[in-house]
Amino acid sequence: MGKRLETGLRQLQAKHPLIAEVRGQGPMLAIELLNGPGATPEDAALVQQVIDHCRAAGLLVIKCGVHRNVIRFLAPLNTSDEQVDEAVAMLDNALSNTTH
Repeated sequence: MGKRLETGLRQLQAKHPLIAEVRGQGPMLAIELLNGPGATPEDAALVQQVIDHCRAAGLLVIKCGVHRNVIRFLAPLNTSDEQVDEAVAMLDNALSNTTH
């Protein structure tokens, strides 16, 4: 499940320049969002927009990091492949609908 999620997040990274980094291990992964070089307070607001879009679609994620510009994923170990794919699609939609 973690490998499938990581693959999906890396595909989103290739599509969305906002994703500066995909990191983590196993099913505990994170994406760092940067709206240009270096983290700024605006990036935290951007992350909140993404989180709000995800929540509206039914995907719950949290922000973390010193600059609050990282979205963390930690799905239950019994998460199905279909649920992982649905979560990645929801995140893709959220990133596509975020103003930056």
